[in-house]
Amino acid sequence: MEKKGTIIMTVSGKGGTGKSCLTATIGRELARFGQRTLLVEMEPGPGAFDLMLNLGRGICGLSDLLSGGCEAKDCILPVPEEPGLWAILSPQEQGFVYESDVFANQMHQLAGSFDFILIETPSGEGSWFEAALLAADRAIILVTPDLPCLRQGRSVSDRLDEKEGLGQNLVINRLDVKEFCRRRPFPHLDFAIDTVGAQLLGIVPEDREFAYRLSAGAVLPHQNGARAACGSIARRILGQSVELGV
Repeated sequence: MEKKGTIIMTVSGKGGTGKSCLTATIGRELARFGQRTLLVEMEPGPGAFDLMLNLGRGICGLSDLLSGGCEAKDCILPVPEEPGLWAILSPQEQGFVYESDVFANQMHQLAGSFDFILIETPSGEGSWFEAALLAADRAIILVTPDLPCLRQGRSVSDRLDEKEGLGQNLVINRLDVKEFCRRRPFPHLDFAIDTVGAQLLGIVPEDREFAYRLSAGAVLPHQNGARAACGSIARRILGQSVELGV
């Protein structure tokens, strides 16, 4: 099947940046804009997408698809009450090792049926990074507004530079404007962009209810600030001009 859709890896330099929540929410927003969207959860273990998207674990996951143990139709789960959104859940085997060529070839085949594939790439070192990088057309680097995370984001950006032509974007998550102005962990937001070395795609405000509600499978209200920011990010991914609003 001829490759059609855009494959985007979401990645961060450390855990705890909110990558699962943002990947799932951006995917939801893309689907609500009429884009056939597939979410792929790479981190071996129990995962979180099944809770966030109200999915049963089912029989098959990503490792079953890559090993040939299950067909794609058995591994791709439709998200309830979200037309245009599907997900492939994480490998259950904690020690699962990715073969880059196998993973990339499978993603390219699936891209013939979707407008976007969002790959949630685990943080840290592992076979998943090279596999996602080989598959991806574009990367979103997620950071929180603190210096250690920015430095780790730069390290990720340097690794992404190994793939020629890969587009890189930056998303700053959990920004509390008042707290930022009070503490000044770094001089200004342009400093974050310059440190990581990627074009800014969006800023998501601090929202203590965001992760809690998603982990319980709740639908976020339209007026939720984090959801609105993810909607703006989705629109920018689609090439629309949207002000940052910060």
